Amino acid sequence: MSYETVIDQVKSLPENYLEDVSKYIEFLLYQQEKDSMAPLIETDDVFNQKMEQGYADAIEGRGRPLDEVFSDLKKQLA
Repeated sequence: MSYETVIDQVKSLPENYLEDVSKYIEFLLYQQEKDSMAPLIETDDVFNQKMEQGYADAIEGRGRPLDEVFSDLKKQLA
């Protein structure tokens, strides 16, 4: 459903429903943000383990060239 369609439907509702509609839309936006952030949530132990592994890799020279990393990022974000 497009944004314009939602706006048109909301405008057609009686005024006494608008508070409930507003709460529902806020809930939907909260759920969407929560779902999009879910892959970023991890425990402190997991985060610390990843950081320690990354540091060890850097010290041992097991990194990737910077231009290769940026190239991969551009592909993922395109």
